[in-house]
Amino acid sequence: MNLEDLQAFIQIYQTKNISRAAEQLNMTQSALSKRLHAIQSTVGVTLVSTQNRRQLKITEAGKSFYRYAKLITTQYGLMQTELQEYQTLKRGSLLIGTVPILSQYGLMQALTKFMADYPQINLRLQELEGDQLIEKLQTNSFDIAIVRDLQTDHLNKSYQSENLYRDQLMVILPVDHPLAQKKEISMTELADFEFTLLPPGSGVYEQVISLCEHAGFTPNVRFESTHIETILSVVENSQQVTLLFQRSAAPFMTTKLKLRPLTTPIFSELQLISPRQPQNAALSQFLRYLRAAVQ
Repeated sequence: MNLEDLQAFIQIYQTKNISRAAEQLNMTQSALSKRLHAIQSTVGVTLVSTQNRRQLKITEAGKSFYRYAKLITTQYGLMQTELQEYQTLKRGSLLIGTVPILSQYGLMQALTKFMADYPQINLRLQELEGDQLIEKLQTNSFDIAIVRDLQTDHLNKSYQSENLYRDQLMVILPVDHPLAQKKEISMTELADFEFTLLPPGSGVYEQVISLCEHAGFTPNVRFESTHIETILSVVENSQQVTLLFQRSAAPFMTTKLKLRPLTTPIFSELQLISPRQPQNAALSQFLRYLRAAVQ
């Protein structure tokens, strides 16, 4: 028995006449009679008495069958409508994980434009350090993630990465720091100074520690924070130094700070991590907005 069988019985019930029901269903009377017989054979009980073919009589069992047939076909129609709403972006949800730098890279504009164009989509944004983002992404806790390439080497093969922005790692120090007047700074020159850094798991922290070790020293990290503005405030009011990517630090720079490149430049790509085959219409559309923002 299928949905068409239920719809056929509903028509028979409402017209109480095989001929009229067949006409409304665009079927022959013979075909509809056979369908009714097949339905009754399937359920094993008489639903319609055909003693008077001009005015069929619905049995008690037939009345019960009709109620359920109406319920099922109504629910099916609601299901179709709801599924269509997902396809036409009138319903849906997105969970986006990102390192906390969307505003610095101009990506927040894409986010707010998408929310304005598709207000029915429940879009949620969660900011975390890079290692947490990758872990949650690979357990399907996020639909997409925005993270630096420092931590995307071992992605699940079901995900793809694409570059959004290239950025340079820079030394930031107070204007009165002994190294502030140099045009570029080597890692070995930082060996005797205290550091303020983003925390472990950020990717930047691991990069800086690795650079220090290659330069032959272990950095004295006195302060860690997930907030770039806090890090720069500490640097500004001390003789400590930090290393951050240029564009992520730019909005928080003041006249009391100096930004200098490393002697050996270090670059990183901010990457968009997304499923290779998105199954979510809202996600596919959001990716278009995001890609358009970086062109």
